[in-house]
Amino acid sequence: MNVPLLRAEGIIVNEDKTEILVQCDFDESFYRLPGGSIEFGETAGEAIKRELIEEFDLALNIGQLACISESIIQYDGKRRHDCTLIHWCSSNNNAMNYLLHKETPKIKLVWRTISQLSERQFYPEGILDIIVSGNNFIKHIKREKTYE
Repeated sequence: MNVPLLRAEGIIVNEDKTEILVQCDFDESFYRLPGGSIEFGETAGEAIKRELIEEFDLALNIGQLACISESIIQYDGKRRHDCTLIHWCSSNNNAMNYLLHKETPKIKLVWRTISQLSERQFYPEGILDIIVSGNNFIKHIKREKTYE
């Protein structure tokens, strides 16, 4: 039996809330929120902090819950169910151009504007609408999709 994967990700905004810190490949063929799996006994906020320190040596301030994203996807014949708790976050490192992933150097963390994020696929799907809305209501994104 497949078990849903519990994840945590951060919407990391700069000081004036004009840019978001996102992960991407070097071609920037996609953007996604940084984060990872929640370990047993860990809160979502603790997981976001741990993942960003492990992967990028980046310390964060974790804010309130912004969104719960559920996705059930099928890829290469395998089904996967992720439940992701997404928090608003901030970083004191707003001046850097990009950071390389310590374990996967083909992945980087970069600041991008809302207009730049709308030009590429941005995961989880639907998160850009929540970021742009700017309200403090917790949202729920549900996606079921098959990738070929």
